[in-house]
Amino acid sequence: MDTGRGFFSDVSVRCAAFLMAYYMTNSVFQSFMSLYYTDIGLNNTQIGTINALIAAVSVFAMQLWGALGDRARVRNRLLALMCLGAALLMMAVRLSNAFAWVLFSVCAFSAFYTSIQPMGDSIVLTALDEKGRPFGPVRMAGGLSFALVAALFGYVVEALGSTSAVYTTALMCLVIALSCAYMPRVTGGKRQGGGARGMLGLFKNKELLILFALMVPLQITYGYFYAFFSPLLRDDLGGGQYVGWAYFISSTSEVPFLLYSDKLFKRYGAGRLMCVSALFMSARWLIVAATASPVVAMLSQVLHSMGFIVITVTVSKYVQATVPQDQRASGQLLISVFGFGVARVIGYFGGGVLSDLSSRQSVFYVCAGLCLLCLVIFAPYYFRRPPLNGEGIHG
Repeated sequence: MDTGRGFFSDVSVRCAAFLMAYYMTNSVFQSFMSLYYTDIGLNNTQIGTINALIAAVSVFAMQLWGALGDRARVRNRLLALMCLGAALLMMAVRLSNAFAWVLFSVCAFSAFYTSIQPMGDSIVLTALDEKGRPFGPVRMAGGLSFALVAALFGYVVEALGSTSAVYTTALMCLVIALSCAYMPRVTGGKRQGGGARGMLGLFKNKELLILFALMVPLQITYGYFYAFFSPLLRDDLGGGQYVGWAYFISSTSEVPFLLYSDKLFKRYGAGRLMCVSALFMSARWLIVAATASPVVAMLSQVLHSMGFIVITVTVSKYVQATVPQDQRASGQLLISVFGFGVARVIGYFGGGVLSDLSSRQSVFYVCAGLCLLCLVIFAPYYFRRPPLNGEGIHG
């Protein structure tokens, strides 16, 4: 770029700004809200129920937002509206500490918030594809922002208490709304049929269904992790000062994969990479389950390098490669319906119940076993076939 103005008008920079705003927000909400739930006196089953219903509500909300996104004249405006609604509803959480009210208000918030990421991804991927730009480095900007905020916000929670997570999440949703105006404008498409019908049409892709069958169990374990790792590290292992740094380590560990994600996807394919992810995840959960040291639990998060980021990036790229342009918003939302809806309902609620029956830490043995089972079932399928990336399927 010859000028500062040229730099800030670059499509990659504009897309990165949105991802940075979103992942800074998600760093606070995902990493620290469970501490807020714990501090207002909720037990593991109640926390699991809240998170499970968040995921359940998101399944239906995503279908609505996906249909609207595919029809929207400018998707950015719809995305900004979702952010504003999320900000307002997050503030409502503080009106009462009663379980019923927290459950209701957080679920209402999730109806707007959980669709921001897949809708934003559909805009970002479309804008980058039009200019022939790679997704990995842009997504890395979001990951590094997540890491930085996670490390710093841990000190904020220590100083101001976990209620700061509520107020900061609401404020940051407003920042995401502002970033929507800066992103490249992307229009919807003229769809054939209704939203639900269009989304169901994606089930004709056999390879996509097999990929989802691998994705869902892995995401179940992440549902449990994001709901209960923070209170486990702070309360059970006595490492409250390490919570933010644990998420910092996990987020920065994503950088190597993001730098080479486009090349790795083209060479190996989503399925093979996700099988490797299952191996790394099983090792990670075994360490967390077995250790009595908060430092070891914190350092084990380096194994995140081939976990969540591999699943989200490769499946998103697979959908982008195989789904027609006018259904891509629905395609990205379908990933969230299964990966962050169905899977997280099971991980959140089931994990909460199991935690109260045994302990938070012992449930990670179950998570490790589930990941190993996925590896045994799907590795023979994917490693005996071509990469199956799906380029050119929709023409």
